[in-house]
Amino acid sequence: MAYPQKYKATDAIEEKFYQGAAPLFDILSTERDDFFDEAYACFVLGEVLWDSNRSPLSNAIARDIFRTSFEGIFDSFVEVGSFESYISVFEKIFGVDVDIQFTVPAPGKLEIDITAAGIELNNFAARIIESEAYVLYDVITQDGVDEIMFQSIKGFTSQYELERMLFEMVPAGVWTTITLTLG
Repeated sequence: MAYPQKYKATDAIEEKFYQGAAPLFDILSTERDDFFDEAYACFVLGEVLWDSNRSPLSNAIARDIFRTSFEGIFDSFVEVGSFESYISVFEKIFGVDVDIQFTVPAPGKLEIDITAAGIELNNFAARIIESEAYVLYDVITQDGVDEIMFQSIKGFTSQYELERMLFEMVPAGVWTTITLTLG
């Protein structure tokens, strides 16, 4: 953070005020830098960007996927169209265990085969109203021991959704086809 400009370079009173505020300016500068460095890791920022339609990807990616993966996607857009950027984005969306195969059958053509095996587990919850507020309870098995869980594939669940997002990343002049296999 830039310190305020002095009115008179040789004024002792102004220098005393300046030196008194210098530690505060250092703290504010550090906090501003930390905010800038860590803001893209906040899921709430992803929600705000998606909800306000401030990213071209908000039309191509579902909200729950966008909010958790937008940091990796935005970082990858620095070198969009490279194999590394595709790998980074697909790992962020589907998890690190995703299998990605690239084939270049001819100049200007790219085929991407993705096998997503990442699984998400979500609690089965019951919702009731108590004291005019929703209260969530985990649904458990009949014996009262185990929680009931739903299992789903992490990330996109259809090739159509993936293709909509992919076309935002493909550089002009490259014909890209993609194949998504789930499970």
